[in-house]
Amino acid sequence: MTVLSVSDGITANYASNFPYLTSAEFSGACESFLPRLHGSGITSRPLPSTEKDLHDGIEITTVREYADFRVTSKAFILLSPIYSLPVLYFSSEYTSLHTGESTPITLVEDVYKYVITDPSQISLLSQPTMPSVSGSGAISQCEHPLYHGLLCFYIHPCHTGEVMNTLNQDPEIPDITLHSYLPLWIGFVGATVGIAIRG
Repeated sequence: MTVLSVSDGITANYASNFPYLTSAEFSGACESFLPRLHGSGITSRPLPSTEKDLHDGIEITTVREYADFRVTSKAFILLSPIYSLPVLYFSSEYTSLHTGESTPITLVEDVYKYVITDPSQISLLSQPTMPSVSGSGAISQCEHPLYHGLLCFYIHPCHTGEVMNTLNQDPEIPDITLHSYLPLWIGFVGATVGIAIRG
């Protein structure tokens, strides 16, 4: 699991309609978050704006080692034009440590077995007020929104707003700014690809 350290002390603006983000607010949150990823031991890069309803975003690559193979996951943080919330898309593949051959992970069962590091986070996103046992309703499959023809998974954002509002009401957490929005969000969604944040 990759652990990101959240630094304090940088002032940022608040979302105008928290927890929802405009495309400009999301771009600002990405710009604030991306430097924290560099130097954290994971590979990340900004994604360019597209002509579609998608806006700036971030790509993160993580690797998990097993006895005979490794699992490489590419996670994409994009803004949902429908929900106005961040969405985590990801694709993963097995690579044999013996032959070097790679095979895409296409079954949700294999995602839960080899990619997801904290199933309780997925349960929270499935039904935040009444967590389910497996949380399988929170993960869906789709065609990648940027790379046509690439099958990927995504964490459905339908309960993200509720979770962010709950975090914003927690007296232990300072007011959520655009600077702290994505680090907090990735703190509960990032478990899908082995990313965790340490406060």
